[in-house]
Amino acid sequence: MKKTCLYAATLSAILFGTTALAADVMEEEPNQPIYNAQALSVDIEMAVYAVLGDIGGGNTTDLDFYSFYGQADDVVTVDIDGGMGGAQSVDTVIAIFGPGPYYQMLRLNDDATSIDPGSTHRFDSRIDNFHLPATGRYYVGVSNYPRYFQNGGVVTNATRGASGDYTLVITGVSPDVQMIDIEVKPGNHEWAPINPKSRGKIPVAILSTGSFDARNVDLTTLTFGSTGDEASLSHCGKSNQDFNNDGRLDVMCHFNNQDASFNYSDIEGILRGATTDGTRIEGRAPLKMVPQKQQ
Repeated sequence: MKKTCLYAATLSAILFGTTALAADVMEEEPNQPIYNAQALSVDIEMAVYAVLGDIGGGNTTDLDFYSFYGQADDVVTVDIDGGMGGAQSVDTVIAIFGPGPYYQMLRLNDDATSIDPGSTHRFDSRIDNFHLPATGRYYVGVSNYPRYFQNGGVVTNATRGASGDYTLVITGVSPDVQMIDIEVKPGNHEWAPINPKSRGKIPVAILSTGSFDARNVDLTTLTFGSTGDEASLSHCGKSNQDFNNDGRLDVMCHFNNQDASFNYSDIEGILRGATTDGTRIEGRAPLKMVPQKQQ
C-alpha cells in the first residue's frame, strides 16, 4: 500500500475510535446516486475505507458508489473487507455496473463463496475474476442486506438496512495511462489536414519532455487512428530528431492512412502504445478533416 494507507487508517481510528483496515483513500460523500460516484484512480489495486450510514448501528438508506477506468479484458476482483467485525458490523451487498447513462448491472454478490484474508465472515461480499468486456469507466455499488441492486443503481428493497463500516478493495485494474505529447504532420504549425479517403502514410512525431523520453517507447506496440486502437503502423525512423526544437530527441513514426480509419467527423488523432518497461501511453493531437480536392 502507499503512504496514504497509514494516514487513512490513523484518521479512521481518530474519527471512529477503532483501528480500521489500511486504505489508500477515504470515502468522500456524497457518492450517491450512481452518477455522483466517487472517482477512483486505481493503479492495479485500490482500497477505500468507507461507512454505510454511520457507526451508531442504526438503520440507513445510504448507498455508496465508486467508479474506475479499466481496460478490456482486465480481470478485476471487487472485495469487501472488515464489513463484519469492524467498528460496526454490516452485511454488505456489492454490484458492478457499466457506463452511464444506463448503468447496466453486470454482476452482483451478497455473500462471498469463501472467507478471504481481511474478512472473518462470508457476509463480506466479493466479486471474483470479473472480465471487463470493454475499455471504459465502470461503477461499483455498495449496499446493505436486504437491499439488492438493479440496473441504474437503484435497489429492490426500500427498507432501511443496518449501518456499518467496511473497506472496499479493487484489484486487477490495468495501471493508469501516461499521457504524452504527439504532433501529427509536424511542421504544419496548424491542425494537421487529413483526408480519410487518401492513401499513403501519416507521419506522427512522439515528443520527448522533461518527464518522458520518446526513445523508451516500444515501437512494436504503437497503434494510431480514429479511436487509437487501429493497427496502422507502417514504420518508424531509425534515427531520432528534435522536431519541436526543445533540445530533446523525438521519435517519428509513419502510419497507413487507410488503416487509421478516420471519419470526416473526427477532430483528433489518438496514438496508443507502451514503453519498454510496460507503462501504457496515450497521445492526442488535433486534426482538420478535408476532402481530396483541398489536399
